[in-house]
Amino acid sequence: MLFNTVAELKAHLGTVHKNMNLETVLSFVGQAEALYLVPVLGEGLVEQLGSLPAESPPAQLVALRSKFRDALAYYVVLEAAPFLSVSFGELGMLEVATDKAAPSRQWVYNNFIEAAAAAGDKLLDVALAWLDAHAQDYADELDSSEYRSRKQLLVASAAQLGQYVATGGSRRFFLALLPTLRQVEEFELSDVLGEELLEQLREGLAGGETPSADTLRLLGLVRPFVAHQAFANGILSLNVALTGTSLRLLSDNESIRQRQAAPAEVVSALSQQAQAAATKYQARLQEYLDARSPAAAPQLVQVRDNGGSPTFWV
Repeated sequence: MLFNTVAELKAHLGTVHKNMNLETVLSFVGQAEALYLVPVLGEGLVEQLGSLPAESPPAQLVALRSKFRDALAYYVVLEAAPFLSVSFGELGMLEVATDKAAPSRQWVYNNFIEAAAAAGDKLLDVALAWLDAHAQDYADELDSSEYRSRKQLLVASAAQLGQYVATGGSRRFFLALLPTLRQVEEFELSDVLGEELLEQLREGLAGGETPSADTLRLLGLVRPFVAHQAFANGILSLNVALTGTSLRLLSDNESIRQRQAAPAEVVSALSQQAQAAATKYQARLQEYLDARSPAAAPQLVQVRDNGGSPTFWV
C-alpha cells in the first residue's frame, strides 16, 4: 500500500493523530486505493507504487508516489471518518467516548469530510496532470493498452477537453468522459467524416506525426464538435458541482454527493447548451468537408414512397 505507517500518513495530512493504531488505519488505506486510485491509474501501477523497496527505491517512482499520497491521505479520511467514532464487537455497535474528548458536532463533521473530498479530488487532478507532463519518464509504467488507446482519440487529453467545455482541465473529468468520447467518435463523427478519413486522423495522432496545415484545420473543427457532443451526452450520468468558473466532478461518496451536486435541472440545461454548440460545430465541419471535396456524381437511390407504392426512383 502507498501508506504503511501512521507517520507516512501524517506527513501528508498533519492533523492525523500520531497515536492512531496502525491496524485501524491500514484497512481504510487499502479501501481508498481501490476506490479512488485504481480506476485512474490501473491496479498494476498502484501495486507497484505501494511495494517500493525501503532501501534505495527508484527516485522517479518515489516522486510519483508522493504526488498520489497527497490525494490518498484525504480519501483515507473519507473512508475512515464514518467508522472511527464507533466500534463493533460481541456487544454490538458502541460509540467511543472519553473524559477528555467528545464526538465532533454534526456541522463540524460535515464540513470536515466535504473539505476532505474537495481536497482529495483537486490533489488527484494535480497528480494526474503532473503524471501527464512527465509521461516520458514513466514509459514502462504507462505502457498499457488502455493508455496507448487514448493517444488515438481526437480529444486525447484533459487540456484539450478543457479548451472547449468547462471542466477546468480536470483529468478525472476527462477519464470519466472517456467512454462517451469514444462513442461520439465511433457513431457520430464517423458518419460525418467517413471511416477512412477518421482512421487516417487516428493513425496520424497515434504515430506522433506532425500534422499538416489541412489536418490542423480539420482537427480544429472536429475537436470542438466531439468535446461538446461528448459533454452533452455524458454529463447527464455524472455527479458534478458548480465552482463558479468550472465544474468539479464529485467523489463517489453518497452523502457528500447529495449535498454538493448541482440540481438535475441545472445539469440538464448544461447538456442542452452543449448539444446546441455541438450542432453548430457539426454544421461548420460539414461545410468545410463539402467545400474541400468535389460534388459526388448523381446516383439512383431507392427510397420508400409515402403514397403507398413500394418504391420509386430519384
